[in-house]
Amino acid sequence: MITADQAWIGAIDHRISTAIVYFMLLIILGNARPRARFPLRASGALLVMCLVSWCVRSYSDVILQGSPLRGIGYSIQLLALFILFLLAYRLCYRATTAEIFYNGLLALTIYKIAWNLFKSFSSLLQVQHLDAPWSLYSIAGSLISYVVYFIVCMLCHHIYRHIVRELPYHAPPRLMIILSIVFVACQTILEFCGQVFTSSASALFLYYFCALLYTIINFAALIMIALLENVQMENSNMHDFINNKMRYYEMSHDGIISLQTKCHDLKHQIAAIRSEAGKNSFEKHLSELEDSINEYSTVIDCGNDTINVVLTEKNILCMSCQIKFSYMIDGSLFSFLTDKEIYSLFGNALDNALEAASKVTDPSSRMISLKSNARGNMVVLQIENTFEGTVSMSGGLPQSTKTESGHGFGVRSIERIATDHNGSMSIRTENGIFKLSIIMCP
Repeated sequence: MITADQAWIGAIDHRISTAIVYFMLLIILGNARPRARFPLRASGALLVMCLVSWCVRSYSDVILQGSPLRGIGYSIQLLALFILFLLAYRLCYRATTAEIFYNGLLALTIYKIAWNLFKSFSSLLQVQHLDAPWSLYSIAGSLISYVVYFIVCMLCHHIYRHIVRELPYHAPPRLMIILSIVFVACQTILEFCGQVFTSSASALFLYYFCALLYTIINFAALIMIALLENVQMENSNMHDFINNKMRYYEMSHDGIISLQTKCHDLKHQIAAIRSEAGKNSFEKHLSELEDSINEYSTVIDCGNDTINVVLTEKNILCMSCQIKFSYMIDGSLFSFLTDKEIYSLFGNALDNALEAASKVTDPSSRMISLKSNARGNMVVLQIENTFEGTVSMSGGLPQSTKTESGHGFGVRSIERIATDHNGSMSIRTENGIFKLSIIMCP
């Protein structure tokens, strides 16, 4: 006789359990940028995932007869939930396409590790003619299974985060999509085989054990992809750092040559003033001297030598591009940053601002403003610039293309630096002004 608990487990719980585990991973793998009304969005995602899972699984259990057809049904369920996870991640979090697909692969892999480990142990007990505590059709058995799933998922996530510092945000979306197609295709085929070629308990154990090894290899491959992407990003940042240093030394060299030339010219101007003819054009020579002084008064001293280098370079570039550059910054607030972080943070932000502002048609409207201040134990950096056209946003971040305003390049580096120092980055545009705000905790 089937009890009420058994009926509930068989008709409901077993058909939505995969969706619940996927939702669990949606929360565990979620990034630090949830969208507005996140609880409502997440609840809606859970409801849709459970509904689709129940419909597909019910159709497979009730309508499809025979192992091959049922295997196809279960494979379709796995594919449908993977797609729903991608949509739910975009719905709930501000994320790039590469991040969404990578997290989808990570969720699928961790779920299958938990599932195959779970089933391997269960089938091993069956070989020994024993029943696993969670194999009974009861509420207690169901709760035990979810606890096991949660522990395995959290353990895999902990291992992943211990090895990988951040997701491969910069990976080409096309690569992530291709990997997703390959990984999901292999998993759906594996799911089909598990329903067709496992007629005995020993065969079932062998299948799940091999599937477990396969998913662990997939997990290791995803970790390697993230590590390689992070190394590539670190190399890119170091390359930018070295280039900034080289530009500074080149600028210093050119400045010294130019200063020597100017000093030589000043000697002639002073001699001209002392001459009899110079006395008659005294005001003219004073104006020329004043212009020379103004030209070399661009060196900035904000209390941080490294920031001085960046701001001085950008100030000279702004003068050449007819961009009004204003700054109100206390460099000592950023003493907790390394030279590399300062070059990446200020260099990328001001390079983007320069590129966008220089494209403004009216030179009198070209503007860049930089401000910093302390708020409690936080340091706030704000950079504003004018721009023309539109800025396309994706995942809360601007996308850089040849036809847009120039923002986007290096923004991920800025965001990572803010995150590394327990802070955040925000971007908004208003009336032709691009506003970048960075908050960090020293």
